[in-house]
Formats: sequence, C-alpha cells, structure tokens
Amino acid sequence: MFSRLSTISGLRAATAFIVLGLAGQPAFAASDDAWKELWKKSEAACLKASKLNQAKAQSPVDFEASVLRVVTGRYPQPHMKNAAGTVYCLFDKKTGKAEIAEPSAP
Repeated sequence: MFSRLSTISGLRAATAFIVLGLAGQPAFAASDDAWKELWKKSEAACLKASKLNQAKAQSPVDFEASVLRVVTGRYPQPHMKNAAGTVYCLFDKKTGKAEIAEPSAP
C-alpha cells in the first residue's frame, strides 16, 4: 500500500514539475497565416505612414511588441524635386499604428 501511494505522489510531483516548467517558457505557436497577416498589416500601415511616392517596404524585422520596416521611395514635396528617400517605420502590433522616423545623418 505504501509503495503505491509513494508512486502516485511521485507521479503528481513529476506532473506538477513539468507543468510549472512549461508555464515559464515562451510560446511560439503562431501559424504561417498569422505571420503573413502581420507582415501584410505592417507593410500597408508603413507604406501609408511614410507618405513617399513609389514606396516599397523592405523585409520585416520582428520584435516582441513591434515590427520594424525600412521604407524607400520618392519624396512628394515639390522642393524635394522627387529625390529618393528612406524612412524607418515601427509598427505597433497591439495598436496597429505605424510611426515614421528619418535616419539621421552622422
């Protein structure tokens, strides 16, 4: 009887140990479709926010809370004379908003 109780207690302890160990691990369960949707949303938001003509978004760089995109295109302002431009775009995954910053010169 005692050995059976010991085995049951051991199984419970092992199960609890495994469950608690897994609870602290990050989840990597996003599907391919979910990633494609995120990339599509970030690209659309960044292209719009850039306000560049002929804008093209480069490959996404994924962070925990946001997606970084480099967007290239042509400045639409008349005084810029259609000059080529590059901006950085940070897409917030939670809000869906895109924030633009121009690279600073050294």
